[in-house]
Amino acid sequence: MIFGRKRPPLVPDPGQRVELLAEDGSRLKGFRAVSAPYTTEKGGIAVRVATEEEYEESRREGRRAVSMAWAAEKVIVPPPPWWRWQRWLTR
Repeated sequence: MIFGRKRPPLVPDPGQRVELLAEDGSRLKGFRAVSAPYTTEKGGIAVRVATEEEYEESRREGRRAVSMAWAAEKVIVPPPPWWRWQRWLTR
């Protein structure tokens, strides 16, 4: 990584913390991506997400997390905390 050049990812990796954009425009926190983006039967792009608690519990028990599909354009990958400092230092 070149210092100050890399941006946070726009597409979540499985296991990454994500925020979901609700219909009213609010952000829902406390979710993890369970899958990479995939194409639905109707041609849309979705990501399977699970609550933080369900994700951790399923990992402890060695099973798949109970998840739900969420439209990929409504899944937000928040930047890591260090990214803000890195941006500030490179200005």
